[in-house]
Amino acid sequence: MKKKVVLITTGGTIASTRNDKNKLESGKLDGEAILAMCQLENELDIELIDLYQIPSMHMTFENLNLLNKTITNVFNDHTVSGIVVTHGTDSLEETAYFLELTINDERPIIVTGSQKSPGDIGTDVYSNLRNSLLVASSDEAKNIGICVVFNEKILHSKYVKKIHSSSINGFGAIGYGMLGFIDNDEVVIYQKPTHKEVYEIKESYPTVEIAFAYLGASSLILDALYEADVEGVVLVGAGRGQVAPHMMGAIEKLCRKGTKVVLTTSTEEGRVFPTYDYYSSANNLKDTGVIMGGDFDPKKARLKLLLMLANGNTNFETFMH
Repeated sequence: MKKKVVLITTGGTIASTRNDKNKLESGKLDGEAILAMCQLENELDIELIDLYQIPSMHMTFENLNLLNKTITNVFNDHTVSGIVVTHGTDSLEETAYFLELTINDERPIIVTGSQKSPGDIGTDVYSNLRNSLLVASSDEAKNIGICVVFNEKILHSKYVKKIHSSSINGFGAIGYGMLGFIDNDEVVIYQKPTHKEVYEIKESYPTVEIAFAYLGASSLILDALYEADVEGVVLVGAGRGQVAPHMMGAIEKLCRKGTKVVLTTSTEEGRVFPTYDYYSSANNLKDTGVIMGGDFDPKKARLKLLLMLANGNTNFETFMH
């Protein structure tokens, strides 16, 4: 009996075509057009849901909520082995991690896309989609969490990142590595995540913004966020989590106001830690009331913070997990 996999399409480069200006228009192709070229009709029972046909930077939390509900509804069918979501690459890692934080099912959910359009020479559309469908149908992929399959690699959503703007080796997990890979249609998995947390989706979410620290940074952006009454701010510090001195006054004001401020690092590897003891250091920020964000990427930290706030979870001591 063939395994049943559901393919949910949302647009992106993987569904793009070139217009008369020789520019790509995202999300123009439906799932049938892409799926026909993967040569899996005789191996899997593939059900298709065309959900969106949009560029990934047009994705909203309303879109994400509907995607979550669609996946949850699909998994009410216990004959489904797994799900593949096709997506534009620009916000793919954020959608994947949102699903990781809001869906709890042992069956695999794979998010994939492409760096080249279906009509480009050397396109990665068909290999990425074919490999994703194979992983989604694999018994070995149970309890692997929400993953991204790209360029034959299986990458967990918490650490996956777009690492190249155009190369077909577009995604990686620097410092953490792959959970597995696909080799000649064989799904090989050699590690799985040890931690899982799930939050309920909500009809609306608090506003959480990201602010970068850099040499000579002022308080201008943080002052604007204070005046805008945002509920959360993710700081992107340098190294272990240091910020520029002129940012501190605004950060202190935000913390006194009750705004939740999370500290992350701009480095590709390592975590923030209160190592140094000087003004505007991570230790100074912690004493001010800033939450230590561990090894979180700023965009992932933003998603976790807004879901925690939306769900009334105030246990920020565990944020870094």
